[in-house]
Amino acid sequence: MNTFKSYPCSLCGRTFSRKYDLERHKRHVHLEEEEDDDEDEEEDSADNDSEVVSDRESGDELEDNEAYREWYAGAKEATEDMRREKYEKYIKDGMNPEMAREKAYLKTVWAVKRDFFDQYSTFLRSHARLKNEDVYTEITDDLEEKMENGVEVDKAVKRTMAKHRSKFDGLFHYDEDDNVSESAMGEDDED
Repeated sequence: MNTFKSYPCSLCGRTFSRKYDLERHKRHVHLEEEEDDDEDEEEDSADNDSEVVSDRESGDELEDNEAYREWYAGAKEATEDMRREKYEKYIKDGMNPEMAREKAYLKTVWAVKRDFFDQYSTFLRSHARLKNEDVYTEITDDLEEKMENGVEVDKAVKRTMAKHRSKFDGLFHYDEDDNVSESAMGEDDED
């Protein structure tokens, strides 16, 4: 028996597993219809309208941000096996594929969120440690300049790193204290 709650859209009938997804759907898909309704109701103040628009823009910015999308894709990929196992279990238990897919997502979304925020936290820790470093500032300034001149992000990063790579040579010097086990070196290396 399925005790799975769904939220149907009153405008088109599409159903969603989370209320937030339904609200987002209405904002994005039925925005024009809602705006037409709002025009009939002149009671809303201009301040309230601008607050709603800025909330929408903020959410859109997050969804459109390439770094967030990459972290999200990485998090989904990292948790794919878990989601697939859940899906296969629900299918085996007789659930239809659409419901199984949705339930598997709901049961694993916590892991996707955890992985996403782990990636973001790693970035923030690195940024906090680097932001006042001269080399980091020089690199980021150079990167921003390239991007302002129309160079695509990935190309700008590649060019910037190539230009500044030698500044990191000191990190990779041989240290006599570096221990390498014989098994890591391989038996064939004995000369």
